[in-house]
Amino acid sequence: MSSPELESLTWLAIHGRGVINTAHSSQIALTLSQAGVAAGREAFYYMRYDDSPERVQLPFIYYAVFGNPKIKMILPEEVEPIGNVFDTIAVLDSSLLVKSTSQRALLLDGAKKNASLVVNTSLKPEVILRLVKKYGCAHDWDGRIFTLRAKKYGKNIAYGMIGAIARAMEPLVTIEHVIDSLESTEDQREAVEAVRTAYDESASIKVSLKASECEQYCKVAPTSKGAKASGAKPVPWDRESYLKIKRAVADAPTYEQRTKAMPSWEQIAPALIEFGPKVGERNFGFKTSFARTFRPVIDETKCINCKLCHIFCPDGAIDYDPIKVDYDYCKGCGICANVCGSKAISMPHELAALEGLDEEEFLTIREALIEYAY
Repeated sequence: MSSPELESLTWLAIHGRGVINTAHSSQIALTLSQAGVAAGREAFYYMRYDDSPERVQLPFIYYAVFGNPKIKMILPEEVEPIGNVFDTIAVLDSSLLVKSTSQRALLLDGAKKNASLVVNTSLKPEVILRLVKKYGCAHDWDGRIFTLRAKKYGKNIAYGMIGAIARAMEPLVTIEHVIDSLESTEDQREAVEAVRTAYDESASIKVSLKASECEQYCKVAPTSKGAKASGAKPVPWDRESYLKIKRAVADAPTYEQRTKAMPSWEQIAPALIEFGPKVGERNFGFKTSFARTFRPVIDETKCINCKLCHIFCPDGAIDYDPIKVDYDYCKGCGICANVCGSKAISMPHELAALEGLDEEEFLTIREALIEYAY
């Protein structure tokens, strides 16, 4: 759903990973929504419809939306907000800075030009800006970046993030509105202290980024405005034509480009015919690397070619002749490293593997399971 009315509302998007950040995101969205009500705004929150936050490590988005007293509008349902709608974007796992989102979109797709980005990270705001330029943006951005190490403010990283997000969302909500919304919290004193301290200590910089500075900008190809006009001619639904459309959708660098590359309802084949990959091929239309926080790296000097990593890989992402990881389909589960008898496989964080960055602020699956008592 896209409309000028949606863009006139205030939106918070929270990006996290399934199981690892599910409870955190829900608590953040709930608390900020209650703070919005305390500030005199109608507010509610929900999870993106297509996401499954119970699936380990898969990216998901929670939305919190705040009303505008000047606009009489009732959202008809839990909509997929499309357009330049997001005022604040929060990221709980920094590996998402170098991945597509759960929409297969860039991190700042849909952000307003003056949007704030809040990241749970041990890295400085200037480093985050460099990553956004390279991986997450394709348009002008004159906003702010806030960073903090959320674990510094307590075991529950939601409280630290709430403090930083409240600072980014001012003046819509203030720290006092947030404190009011924590009154019924079980560990109220701890929560209030964490939120106040994080609010005061989160680092920030102003951003003035031009689209031409973004590496993703150069990949955005113009699309035909008439491609989805009513009465569009059906696409010849043979394998070659279908795969051509599927490739265009898969290669689209932004959410807007991806939706434009999709066929209109007039062009969809009868019975929704799907031409899947042939035997031995991988599905280029559904790459799964966005689910990876830690990357398996093979030390060829230690590898004895036992092929156990290939045999045990649940996603078929490791070829065996020679042994090689296909990172487009590897989800970083770590099974290969666990079964490797020669200890030839290490699992560095994605930011370390891709950018040589020493990110220290992250939760492992083991930590999340202990925290949630699963």
